[in-house]
Amino acid sequence: MLASLALTIASSCRTAGSIPAATASPTISGPPASAYCLAPADHARAVHFGGLDGQVIGSGSIGVVLTNGSSNTACEFATLLPRLEAVSEFRTLVYFYQAMPDSITAAAQMLRSQGCHQVLLVGQSFGGAQTLIAAAKLKPPPNAAISLSGESATDDVRSLSVPTLILASEQDHYFPGATARQVFAVIPAVDKQLKVFPGGLHGADLFDGPQGEEALGLVMSFLGDHASPVTASPTQ
Repeated sequence: MLASLALTIASSCRTAGSIPAATASPTISGPPASAYCLAPADHARAVHFGGLDGQVIGSGSIGVVLTNGSSNTACEFATLLPRLEAVSEFRTLVYFYQAMPDSITAAAQMLRSQGCHQVLLVGQSFGGAQTLIAAAKLKPPPNAAISLSGESATDDVRSLSVPTLILASEQDHYFPGATARQVFAVIPAVDKQLKVFPGGLHGADLFDGPQGEEALGLVMSFLGDHASPVTASPTQ
């Protein structure tokens, strides 16, 4: 199982002095880090972009956008976040996604403004469906997009050409395995993966279920494989 991921990144970040500082301005207000289920040890920095509040964790040159579902709580990613934090090359954004137009695009642009030349998108439930829609339109495109039980329709993904991973559950009431397979089949991306787990767990709850370690491993491996054109190798 991946405890951490060591990535060799070549020239992913702009030169010093040409990008905004990685730390947020002390004048930025918003929900405290605890509202995102973050602790002081996470060293999160508050950010505000596109009318949204968020927190950035890590200082790497590869941006990871985590988009929550309709419950609008960033705590949904509490199980995944420590795995992301263990990768020093990642700079992860958690934020309160409120289904505002172009929110995911604004999130990606904010990370790019901090110097990230590579961006990876991860969304769960409703946020997963919107992540795939955004991934098909975003310019420059993300390196990869991951949907955790995102309630996508086939028409949502017909122009999705970036590397895509979809996780789903066979008996999920919102996005059952049969629907996941139909959606997956029409995605034109050459590099795509689908994993349908038994049971009915939905979204990020997959990380806490019986196959949680497998789900986490699939996500981390996919992110690592697409974070850089060079080889990504796991370390113990």
